[in-house]
Amino acid sequence: MVITLLCIGKLRERFLKDAENYYLKRLQRFTTIKVNEIEDDKRVNEILKKCDYLVVLDEKGKQLTSGGFASFIQKQVFSQKNLCFVIGGWEGVGDELKKEADFVLSLSTMTFPYQLARIIFLEQLYRAFTIIKGIDYHK
Repeated sequence: MVITLLCIGKLRERFLKDAENYYLKRLQRFTTIKVNEIEDDKRVNEILKKCDYLVVLDEKGKQLTSGGFASFIQKQVFSQKNLCFVIGGWEGVGDELKKEADFVLSLSTMTFPYQLARIIFLEQLYRAFTIIKGIDYHK
């Protein structure tokens, strides 16, 4: 299983890059994760051709608890080869991409800056794997 995180926009601040690297390092023990940064959504389709299951993050998507997200990840891990998540830039994700998605996920009804949403998502992905593996992290 390979998880691809497609990010429209780049992390600019050092502290955000450090946070991303922190969670990517922790996630390595559970899965292979690739982060692709692109400046705009023009290259999205070429990258997404390699995806078996596409999840788009959007504030209007379905909200899951951390346990519910862990169940979702566990189901996908056993049924998909390449799971892709898309986090939009400051303009969000276009309607066409949302229509193509197999699932639209919301981190919250609140709006976050795209760079912070990326870190929150990585933390939740790490939390999901610790729940799946029974590691004492989620309380």
